[in-house]
Formats: sequence, C-alpha cells, structure tokens
Amino acid sequence: MKTEQDFNKQALINAQAAFLAHGCPVKRLIRDLETYGGVRVLQDLCRKRRLSDGFDALAACGHPELTLEALAVQSAYGALFTDDEVNHCYEALCETNFFLKR
Repeated sequence: MKTEQDFNKQALINAQAAFLAHGCPVKRLIRDLETYGGVRVLQDLCRKRRLSDGFDALAACGHPELTLEALAVQSAYGALFTDDEVNHCYEALCETNFFLKR
C-alpha cells in the first residue's frame, strides 16, 4: 500500500507531465499540490463535486491517465480516500471511456 507522500509525489509528476508534454492548464493544480498535497486537494475537489484542473483537456487529448482522478482510483491508494471520493473520480473517468482504453 502506498502512502500519502507517494500519492503527492506521483500527482506532481503527472501534473508536470500534463503541462510539459501536453500543454494542459495545470499551473494552479501544481501550486495547490505543492502547498496542500494531493490528497487534500483531491478531497476538496470531491467535496465540491469538481474535477481537477486540466481534466477535460487531458481527456480530450487522450491522456486522462495523467489526471489526479486517475491516480486516486488506483488500488494502491485506496486507503487514502473514502468510497464517495473514489466513486466521484471513477464516474468522471468512465465518462471519458478511460477504462475501455486499458
């Protein structure tokens, strides 16, 4: 099982890749990840029923695997989030056909 620190590190790596490789607008997400950490950022987004910055752009360019939501649904991070939080992410990813492409 991975830790909150592992999640935060991977979230930053993914966000930086989204920006550098795909030009997605994730500068605010990167700032929030560095300030609050990925778990807290995702929990806040789920509470507000929102998606992470760059989610739509990454889904449109075929790279939803770089989203914070895709990271949160990985079983290795299951202990970090509630079922409701994971379900929110899962539903958003299903709308992009993320699981059909794997």
